[in-house]
Amino acid sequence: MSNQSDAPKPSSGVGRRSFLAATAATAGGAALTTTGLQPAAAAPAPSFIGPQDLGRPARSRNRAAPRRQTRIGIGYETWFDAVGWGRPEAVPILGTYSSQDRDVIRQHAEWITYTGIDHILIDWSNNLGGNWTSGTAEKIMAGTDTLLEVYAAMPQDARPDVTLLLGLDDGKAGTPNFATQIERIKTKYLANPAYRKMFLLHDGKPLVSVYTGARTTNPPTWSDPALTVRWMGAFREIVLNPGGQWSWIDRVAYANGVETPIADFATDGLEGWVATGEWAVSKIKTHQALRVDIEVTAATSKPADGGEQRVGTLTSPPFTITQRTIAFNAIGFDMDSGADLPNLNGRNVYLLRDAATNEILRHTTPPGDEDRFYVRQWNVADLVGRKVVFQAVNNSTSGGLTGWMGFSNPVQQRPEQMTTVVANAGNQAPGAYLNWDAHNRNSGAYLVEMMTAAYEYEPEILMVQQWNEFGRPDQYSVAGSNDIEPTKVTRLAGAKSDGWGFYYLKLVRDLVDQYRAGKPFPAVTLDTRYP
Repeated sequence: MSNQSDAPKPSSGVGRRSFLAATAATAGGAALTTTGLQPAAAAPAPSFIGPQDLGRPARSRNRAAPRRQTRIGIGYETWFDAVGWGRPEAVPILGTYSSQDRDVIRQHAEWITYTGIDHILIDWSNNLGGNWTSGTAEKIMAGTDTLLEVYAAMPQDARPDVTLLLGLDDGKAGTPNFATQIERIKTKYLANPAYRKMFLLHDGKPLVSVYTGARTTNPPTWSDPALTVRWMGAFREIVLNPGGQWSWIDRVAYANGVETPIADFATDGLEGWVATGEWAVSKIKTHQALRVDIEVTAATSKPADGGEQRVGTLTSPPFTITQRTIAFNAIGFDMDSGADLPNLNGRNVYLLRDAATNEILRHTTPPGDEDRFYVRQWNVADLVGRKVVFQAVNNSTSGGLTGWMGFSNPVQQRPEQMTTVVANAGNQAPGAYLNWDAHNRNSGAYLVEMMTAAYEYEPEILMVQQWNEFGRPDQYSVAGSNDIEPTKVTRLAGAKSDGWGFYYLKLVRDLVDQYRAGKPFPAVTLDTRYP
């Protein structure tokens, strides 16, 4: 194993179990509790032999409650022989290892399996462009080759399955270098029976994801008949992930997946919809975030300049719910909130109604913003098969252009994938790690918040981000990092700690185990001594 000299030794007087006792543990009955913040102190150096030292592993997928047999994955890097270690935000328990180190690969597999995570998403998204010609990509792929060799010799229940995340070639798929990667996957991996059985299947075929970045337009149309191809964007709360793209990382946990339009405003206008008041389809230029502007085709009740705000409704044609999620993008205001529903006096709201009885089944409100669209989603799993209408109700006459509302892209969405993260940068731009809206680890509270959405939507595939990127600027600091692999820790001081030990490994285990057990929401204990 690489850098064995870096492996910490047990400190005198403090055993392994007493150190681990301070990590997150399943709470009985409390939704979320924390232990008190204590003064900064030197933490005992942990040691580790196997998952048995951390207690019972999470229950496996084949023991999950109905509807909780979600495939749970985690992002994984095999790039350390290619890019080195630079300035990692924390130092792994295993030291600054090589991605070719077979002992490290086996240890990672044991830890990941302990948490209940059943597959890793190996990151090839940086392979093309200059990395392809410099030899960097070949080293990343060689690390993957070694990992598959090691996994093939391990029992199936002792290692996760695998899937791959590719990247675009100068914004394109299907280029010669892109095709070379696909051919390598087919001939070197999928043609080998020992490897093929380890590859994650989705819709009956090996799954390959392609990273598109924070993309404001529909993804490419490239496909391969031997593979299930899914496009993976980022930051849906900013760029809206058009075209049903999945997400590598988000600041809000959304259910992502294939879309079935309720109405295509871009081509149909309001054809088939019933409007009262002043509703129109127009293109709205929105300022989603720093350097991110999008022109969105939307239906709005916004009056012409100087005009009075009129009340009215816009109602879709009846449709039958066939997917477990309904999503749309919202803009505008609900300034005159008045009474709670079902009283609609003075309210601007979006409703899902029963087509026959007019019963309100779901409701939500505009975001209070005229410059930016916000994603709205409803979990409608209990309504599948029911005939409904989508309705926007504009009952506000508030002046100053604060009485209008609008929406775009109302769709039924298959909840194929959802991403949860440990920490995230601010919302205005990637890299905004110190902004007011950045989400640090907060002793795991942010991860618990995001996992709560997974408990509600029960996606087919859930990503927990991530295992081992260990590099700046993305992993800006210990508190701002979303890496989970166990690290050395010599100072426990909340956000000022220099590592997190096994704390997040065990927290993920608790969250996954409770999810598999069918719990309605997470019930864990957080320790605020940890970042």
